[in-house]
Amino acid sequence: LCILSRARKKMDRKHSPSDSQPNERPSKKKRITESEQQSMLRIFIEKARNIMASTFSGHHMTQKEERVFREFFGCGLLTVSKLWMLLLSFGFLNENEDPAYLLWALMFMKMYGTESDMSTRAGVNPNTFRDWSWSLINSISDLEAEVIIFEHRKKIDKGNDCLMSVDSTDCRIPQHGRTFASHKFKGKSGLRYEVGIGILSGDIVWVHGPFPCGAWPDINIFRDSLLSYLEEAERTEADDGYIGESPAHVKCPKNFSNPPENLAMQSRVRSRQETVNKRLKQWKCLSEMYRHDLLRHGDVFRAVAVITQLEIENGHPLFEVEYDDKS
Repeated sequence: LCILSRARKKMDRKHSPSDSQPNERPSKKKRITESEQQSMLRIFIEKARNIMASTFSGHHMTQKEERVFREFFGCGLLTVSKLWMLLLSFGFLNENEDPAYLLWALMFMKMYGTESDMSTRAGVNPNTFRDWSWSLINSISDLEAEVIIFEHRKKIDKGNDCLMSVDSTDCRIPQHGRTFASHKFKGKSGLRYEVGIGILSGDIVWVHGPFPCGAWPDINIFRDSLLSYLEEAERTEADDGYIGESPAHVKCPKNFSNPPENLAMQSRVRSRQETVNKRLKQWKCLSEMYRHDLLRHGDVFRAVAVITQLEIENGHPLFEVEYDDKS
């Protein structure tokens, strides 16, 4: 538990919201041309076909291939290409590295099968597959400060006092005692993460964790960090698990000062929050029992969160919500 706590604090320093301000991004960012992007799309199509054992050819994928691509790699071709370009442009990868490495990492997280099966699909030995997969997962996680931007909760700001919604999601791990017990898993062990969504922007703007489920209820996680980042008079939309900070910092259904006419609007905001949790759990590394080093779980979760946000930005946005609550 102490090791997990130290790992979380190290990750918090690495991915703190202050690191995500546009004027603090690395100056070494390299501009990628349109022709380079198109060339990269064709390369990924070829690499993916080899892994999927596809018999199709040509510079574009068929609709069937696109569906199979998502089943293997968890996101669309455009998102994979954008992700690769970000890794290159921010210096997390070298230009001479094989784009197939990224596909291996995505397949690892999406399918979360045995290493022997996945390495066979990749056409390499298990050690090579494992080493490159984890290397790319760590690099994707490092993109959090470039992709998940806390200030984006203010996009399309209309003067509402709530700029974001927040909730926690649990992930299964092997049994580690009562400290990790999750009520969502009927007392079985889990790790908990806090996720925040910009209400009007529809972006993922906050990730915090991991925490042992049994020792950290939602409201304590909120108090641990996010509460200190809210501006004066700013509040968040949340469920009744956060009522201990209502109404000063949170709006929730059972808040005594909550106008009844706002309940439907707020319910839609919370429903969209659940949609994000479902998107995260489409990756089997988060929905199934986690089988690897617990100290790496935070990188896995953040990597999936980064990819989910890139999907939102590249053709798969969350459903829109009408929100106008200045009271």
